[in-house]
Amino acid sequence: MIVVIGVGNLLMKDDGFGIHVIERLKAENINAEIVDAMTNVQILLSAMEGKRKAIIVDAIDFEGEVGEIKIIRFDPEKIPEDLKLSVHDIHFRDAIAMAKGIYDLPDEIVVVGVKPKEIKPEIGLSEELEKRIEEVVEIIKRKITSSGT
Repeated sequence: MIVVIGVGNLLMKDDGFGIHVIERLKAENINAEIVDAMTNVQILLSAMEGKRKAIIVDAIDFEGEVGEIKIIRFDPEKIPEDLKLSVHDIHFRDAIAMAKGIYDLPDEIVVVGVKPKEIKPEIGLSEELEKRIEEVVEIIKRKITSSGT
């Protein structure tokens, strides 16, 4: 089974991007479990438990243009040192390291990230990120379809 996990905070403008994407995915007929992990690492790890593949969608600050999409694919045993992905209460790399031996994590984890414009207390996405939702939904659907069941 594949799981798609949205990460973010809807009250912090572009930080809520991952949650907006999974809400859109819920309306689609996709062959994957869809989970809103908010900013909680425990929900994230539990959602990945026993899955074959995990697709995580979030706003990620990286070098590039606002709204740029970055797809990061990695092995949980070899997380890139320069991966600047946080599940807000803990760095993603640290969460995976803690989970080893406790959780049965997927062999494949893919992060679909979009560079945010603003992370501040405000509900709603910037125009730049709002325009990227459908594109990211299509990317995720292709990744699910190309994986089979």
